[in-house]
Formats: sequence, C-alpha cells, structure tokens
Amino acid sequence: MAKRVVVVVSGETDRRSVPHLCRSFRETAEIEVRKPPGNASLTPEQAKNLIKAAWYEMSNRGTAPDKFVVLVDADAHDAAEAAAPFEEMASHLKDVAVPKLVAVAVRHLEAWFFAHSEKLREFLKDRSLGKVDVSQPDGMTNPKLHLMNLLEPRIYTSRVAEEIAASMDQQVMEARSPSFAAFLDKLRNGVPTA
Repeated sequence: MAKRVVVVVSGETDRRSVPHLCRSFRETAEIEVRKPPGNASLTPEQAKNLIKAAWYEMSNRGTAPDKFVVLVDADAHDAAEAAAPFEEMASHLKDVAVPKLVAVAVRHLEAWFFAHSEKLREFLKDRSLGKVDVSQPDGMTNPKLHLMNLLEPRIYTSRVAEEIAASMDQQVMEARSPSFAAFLDKLRNGVPTA
C-alpha cells in the first residue's frame, strides 16, 4: 500500500468529503486532497498542473507522493469516456515517477452518499429518500440534484457534504457502490493503465 497518496478532485465538496469517505485507508496512509484553484473546473490540464505542483512541492520537502489518484465525476457520460482524457494526460507525465490513476464517481460523488442510505436517511432526520433505487446508487440520474431537493430548506454546501461524508460507513458504501469500491481499490493498490 502507498504511504502517501494525493487525490485530485473537482471542487470543494469533494475536497472536504474524500478524507471522511476514506477514513480506514487513512489509518495506514496519508491522503492529501487537492482541487483546482477558485471555482475552476477540473480539466485534464488542471489535473496535470495539480499533479506537477504537488509532486515538486512535496518532493522538495522530502515527502514525495507514492501515488496520485484523479477523481472525476462522470456526470452524464459513460465512466470510461469521462476517464479517457485524464488517463491520456497522465500517460504523458513521465517526469512524475509514480503511478497516476483515474477513478470515476458515477455520476457524482453524491451517489456514494445514497449507497449508505440508512446513514443518509438518519442525517435527513428520517426523511424518505424518495423514489430512488438505493441498491444501485451509481445508476441514479442526478444524485446531487436529488440530494439538494431532499435537504430543502437547508442549502447543500461543501460543509453539508462534509457532515454527510463524516457520517458514512466506508465498508457499506464499498459494498453497494461499484464506483466507490473502484476508487478505494485505486487508493489501496491500483496500478496505472498507461
């Protein structure tokens, strides 16, 4: 298992949530989560810049990462299609001499919250989750929007996402969400495809 992993994510919600969702992994390894500056979108170019910056900055401190994992939201795309441009970018980063992997949250990271429906329902004070198949959270059409609607009148923010993530059980989510399980596998022992 890698000792130091840098996870590159798309925004503040993911930056705040990922450390909580990977609690047990953090018992044996360090995770640093980085996102594009401001509200910039995570593009392959942004991911490349974040990887290079982390690599040189951490290497200069004597704490070089053992692995990078780029977490991409599939949105409405096929997971392989969403990952492809990031995998292509990673294959060209020859000067970063550690594995660079791409994981895909199908469709959004919020689908992972629905994977542990019992804890999500508890967070929502036993409110019904509506007409969603929580046995297949990766199949939800727009989990982020659905969660936003369930939270009304409360507003969904990155801090709320962090609170939800902190209440989740990683093992339950891993058993119910193939995309979350694949993400964890890449954190633990995945190998680059390129």
